[in-house]
Amino acid sequence: MRYVFITGTSRGLGNALLDIFKEDRIISISRSEVETDVELYKTFHVDFLDEQALEDAVPEIFSSIRPEKGDEIFLINNAGAVNPVKSIANMDAKGFLDNYKINVLAPALLMKGFVAAFGELQAAKRILTVSSGAALNPMEGWAAYCSSKAAVNMVSDVLRQEMDRLDYPILSATYRPGVIDTDMQGEIRSADPEDFPDIDKFKDYKSSNRLYPAETVAYIAKRILISDNFGFSESYSVSDFL
Repeated sequence: MRYVFITGTSRGLGNALLDIFKEDRIISISRSEVETDVELYKTFHVDFLDEQALEDAVPEIFSSIRPEKGDEIFLINNAGAVNPVKSIANMDAKGFLDNYKINVLAPALLMKGFVAAFGELQAAKRILTVSSGAALNPMEGWAAYCSSKAAVNMVSDVLRQEMDRLDYPILSATYRPGVIDTDMQGEIRSADPEDFPDIDKFKDYKSSNRLYPAETVAYIAKRILISDNFGFSESYSVSDFL
């Protein structure tokens, strides 16, 4: 049996992942209601901006399944936020904190809960965290997004090292999905050019049809997760599979 925990399933890549894993037992984790024809095994609604509510919900989320020896258990940390798109001069504390709660703290708490629930289980246990090329390349207006994605990469890398102590380790890696045709791209294109000088480049991605379909990116994410080589690398890029 394969169990797949997926965050951010109400839209974009997360919603596309539901269809890609529709033959498996999907545990959906989102802030709002999910519109899908896919039968969900379990559904949880949590606001990642409320860190106490998330921390309280994590044990319930992972205790909602009863996996057995030999099962597969996947966690896809997909939920993310690009906003606020602002220059550092115009950013306030809440902007940084809200972005970090979604992009760093929530995946970290879910990784912790995953380890606590399944660390001793003899099963295929894998965590794929959706990162971004922005984690490696600074961009004006994306101080929160670039730094938060770099931070969650490091959380995943530290987890990889800590797993060496387990008899049945959890494999962890990050995934750079490229520029996807989702609502997030719409948010980027509506940013203030004063805060985001590269806005025309992202508008051109859309007008020239250079955005990846979410379904394609989701399909590649599954290929990565189910591969016999998963975990050999600490990070994967969608461009390596196109």
